[in-house]
Amino acid sequence: MRETKIKFNKNQMLKQASFIAVFLIAAAVFYSCEKKSDSVIDPSYDSPILTNLVRTPDTVKTTASSPNVQVYVSVIANTNNGAPLSDVKCIVIDPDNNTLINTNLIYVADTATGKKFAATITAGSISCLLVGNYTIQVIASNEKGLSSNMLSSGFIVKNTSNHAPVLSNPSLPDSVVRPLSGSFDLTLSLTGTDADGHCDIQFVYMDAYRPNGLLLGRYPMNYNGNNIYSYTNTVTYAAADSFYGYYKYNFVAIDRSEVFSTIIYDSIKFVRPN
Repeated sequence: MRETKIKFNKNQMLKQASFIAVFLIAAAVFYSCEKKSDSVIDPSYDSPILTNLVRTPDTVKTTASSPNVQVYVSVIANTNNGAPLSDVKCIVIDPDNNTLINTNLIYVADTATGKKFAATITAGSISCLLVGNYTIQVIASNEKGLSSNMLSSGFIVKNTSNHAPVLSNPSLPDSVVRPLSGSFDLTLSLTGTDADGHCDIQFVYMDAYRPNGLLLGRYPMNYNGNNIYSYTNTVTYAAADSFYGYYKYNFVAIDRSEVFSTIIYDSIKFVRPN
C-alpha cells in the first residue's frame, strides 16, 4: 500500500510540472507573437518641448487715432523624440483678458536644440485702442495631438497722444424730501466721453459727503450705454439733523493711462417731510 501511494503522488507531481511547462511555453510564444505583430500598437508618445521664448519690444508705443500693436516673437520647439510638429501657435491676450490674435509661428531654421519658429505679430482692425498689459502665450502641438508646455511673456501698450476723459451734463435734483415711511430710489447720472474711445475710460466714480462734511464713501458709477453713467441709491426717513441739508457729490473719471478728468461738483438738498 505504501508503494502505490508514493507512485500516485509522483504521477500527480509529474502531471502538474508538465502542465506548468506547457503554460509557460504558450505564454512565451504569445508574448513573442504580440510584440512582432503589426496589428498590436503599444508605443509611448512624447510631447514636444518649447524653450527660449523671445518677445520684443517690451513696450509698444502707438496712438488711438492710428493704432498699431506689433511685436516680434520667436521660440525653439523640440519634438522630444515624439511625433513631428504640426503647429506652433501664438496667442495675444489684451488687458481685458480677450484674445486679440491667434496665429501660427513660422518655421525659420534648425538649431542645436530644436527648430526655430518666429513671426512678427500685428493686430489689425483695432476699433478702440486698449492701453495696458498684454500677454503672449505660445504652445506647440505634434501630429499625434500632444501639446507642449506653454511659454508666456508680457508687454505694455502705451498711447503717446493720450487725452483725458471728459465728464458733463450731470443730472440730479436740486432737492429731495425724505419720506415719513417707506423708501424710494434716487438716481444720479452724467455723460462720460473720451477722445481716445469709450474703451479708454477705466471707470467713473462719485465721492459723496454728508451735510456735516463727513465722507459717506466712494461709489463706482454704472455704464448704461450711449456714454451715460449712473448711480442709484435708496432714500429713507431719518430723524437726526445730520441727515438733512446739502449733500455734496464729486464726480471723477479716470482712463487706462491713469489720467483723471476734471472734477464735477454738485449737491442735493435733503429736506424733512412735512
